[in-house]
Amino acid sequence: MEKTSSMKVIITAFVVLILAIAFLTSIADQTTTVTSKENVADETTNLATLCYASGLVNESNHDCNITVTNYPTSWRIEDCPLSDVVVSNATGTLLTLDTDYHLFASSGIVQMLNTDETNSTNLGNVLVDYSYCGDSYMNSSWGRTILGTNVGIYALAVLIIIIAAAYLLLNRKED
Repeated sequence: MEKTSSMKVIITAFVVLILAIAFLTSIADQTTTVTSKENVADETTNLATLCYASGLVNESNHDCNITVTNYPTSWRIEDCPLSDVVVSNATGTLLTLDTDYHLFASSGIVQMLNTDETNSTNLGNVLVDYSYCGDSYMNSSWGRTILGTNVGIYALAVLIIIIAAAYLLLNRKED
């Protein structure tokens, strides 16, 4: 009788462990979705013929402005503008903020400026890397912090269940 009871505890603990691992992965994935910004690498815009006058960037021409695909809208305009923006020219040279371009992070606009690095022989394709808040991104920082602790609390609860099962098994008295 004791062996059957012990076997039930072992099987139950094993099943709980397997289910907990499966749920932990799902919880971690969902938490990451709402607490992490989305990243875009090498979003390409070709300015080769649109914004030049005599081979130089025409800074007053709106064709020299790049609006990234995932520009901020609604609450993101104020609360979550673009971040980690890196702009490079067709030759792979990193462009310098406020020297080669201006960034308007709240509207998602990169305005090219007339410099040696942005002249018509170098600009062609402009590559923009950036981070933005997706539709499911949690706006409040305290909410992201609380969600970030969920995975740890869940893992701790699973550990307590496993320790309790081991304790029950080790403290059983033989009849």
